[in-house]
Amino acid sequence: MSGLLSRETEETERLVTFSDGVFAIAITLLVLDISVPTVPAGEPASVLPTLVFEQWHELFGYVFSFLVIGSYWVLHRRVFLYIEKSDKRLVWLNLLFLLFVAFVPYATSLFTAYPDRFGVMFYAGTLAATGFLLAGLWGHAARTRLVQEGLPPRAMAIRAARFFVSPTVFVLSIGIAFIDPFVAIFSWLLVLPFTALFESRLVNYLEGETEESTS
Repeated sequence: MSGLLSRETEETERLVTFSDGVFAIAITLLVLDISVPTVPAGEPASVLPTLVFEQWHELFGYVFSFLVIGSYWVLHRRVFLYIEKSDKRLVWLNLLFLLFVAFVPYATSLFTAYPDRFGVMFYAGTLAATGFLLAGLWGHAARTRLVQEGLPPRAMAIRAARFFVSPTVFVLSIGIAFIDPFVAIFSWLLVLPFTALFESRLVNYLEGETEESTS
């Protein structure tokens, strides 16, 4: 039995290691799409700052996508802190999630090249699908008892709700993009405060559970 548990743990660790590699590649590809501006012949080098500023949409896309992929990586790591073993469905859900993670650089390139209604909707849709797949991965692990025993049900529920914050904001922004793409882009900033709110609730709850168990 201990040998089987050891193999299951090893398989889970391999899954995390492979996932970390995909995240690292995806997050690196983001910067490769930012082109270095070329100063036109006959123009002084002093125009370079202006040319760089004109790339604000590319720089915004890079920074925002970096933060989103980074936040999904953090959440993915936290998911697997609670997962002790894996099954075939978990492996395929994780692969599907990584498929969208690897697709984010392309969606970012499309968005920065065409920051119009379609570009915004395509980008938001990609990030929403990525987030929902991560939520589905956690839901499957919790439902099929792949997580650690004794994990408080309410803590798992708060964690599940946390996974739905980012993709829900992105889905709502798709509807907003029909009216005003710029407002839709601005709405993405809501991801940060809502995420912080759920994280603080989860931490407070877990600390409360710890104090009760030790008292």
